[in-house]
Amino acid sequence: MTDFTIIGGGVIGMMVARELALDGASVELLESGEPGREASWAGGGILSPLHPWRYPDPLLRLAARSQQLFKTVADSLHETTGIDPEWRKCGLLIVDGAEKSDALAWGNRWNMSLQTLDQSALLDCEPALNPTIAEGLYLPEIAQVRNPRMLAALKAHLNLLKVAIRPNTRVEKFSTSGSKITGAITNQGNITINTGIICAGAWGAKLLATTGLQLPLEPVRGQMIVINTPTNTLRRIVLNGARYLIPRKDGRVLIGSTIEHCGFDKQTTASTLKDLQTAAIKMAPCLADWPIEHHWAGLRPGSPSGVPYIGPHPSFTNLYSALGHFRNGLMLAPATAELVKTLVTNSPPIVNATDYDHHSFVAGSARQPDRIST
Repeated sequence: MTDFTIIGGGVIGMMVARELALDGASVELLESGEPGREASWAGGGILSPLHPWRYPDPLLRLAARSQQLFKTVADSLHETTGIDPEWRKCGLLIVDGAEKSDALAWGNRWNMSLQTLDQSALLDCEPALNPTIAEGLYLPEIAQVRNPRMLAALKAHLNLLKVAIRPNTRVEKFSTSGSKITGAITNQGNITINTGIICAGAWGAKLLATTGLQLPLEPVRGQMIVINTPTNTLRRIVLNGARYLIPRKDGRVLIGSTIEHCGFDKQTTASTLKDLQTAAIKMAPCLADWPIEHHWAGLRPGSPSGVPYIGPHPSFTNLYSALGHFRNGLMLAPATAELVKTLVTNSPPIVNATDYDHHSFVAGSARQPDRIST
């Protein structure tokens, strides 16, 4: 029997599978579609929460740990698979004047480098920036990865680690015996489970509901566009309110993102395309010169406070979950995988595990995702 069965093949599920397989466990991964094709693929790849001082400490602790791990993980994946996730420390410019004193206090508390820049210094830092922007904050240590390449590298590494990846395998519910789950009932037949870990993103709440556990998770649509520009047109990640620019290594610039509560609808809209393009040109006027190459949407797993639910099921001793990462799934994936491994192997946790358990998650339900992530 396989040691661990992971339900969900996004970046969280694949990173958990990798962590356990590297530890010598046998692992299978069940994915309802193709691995790495939902919110994990659709995101921007910024390795920091946006406006991080707005988030509660449990999320910031996971974020800090992931930021410590990410370059090592990306370098290892590149070396092992030949696929470069394009980890790049390009820095983050915040130009919306948001909560300057809160930002500086956060930087001091978490030992994060943060600089205040006047108009002249902003243009030195990012020459493409709109010259009318008067001041900003610069976080030089913030990095990014290119989501599709990160996911491709993870999948390739799982294959090398002999993880059994089962695409197009949708788990409908679990079979149980007393306080344990014994198997997954899927559209491809029944699968015996020794220990199960639900990493099913926006769809995770539906699956947990079949076990009697109701969590306040909801899909939150995010739309993005990409512009194909010459290399080095933009050098820094730029954040202005709810909109951001992400420069890729090849010159493409990603522009995001929306927060839309519209169920499981992944359609894009012409009005949002126009809004994103307008926001981009407002931040960096030169982007008006280049065509939009692609427009897409993904469904993030929205959680009440932005803090994910990572922990054991309250009723079944061999069922765990890692859900509700909202906008920060890719960024939190290495630390989430590390925490899950400590939980399922009864090892000392890297953080206070009770900060992410069922009770803490539900207690945050009065706060809405869009109140902490503009």
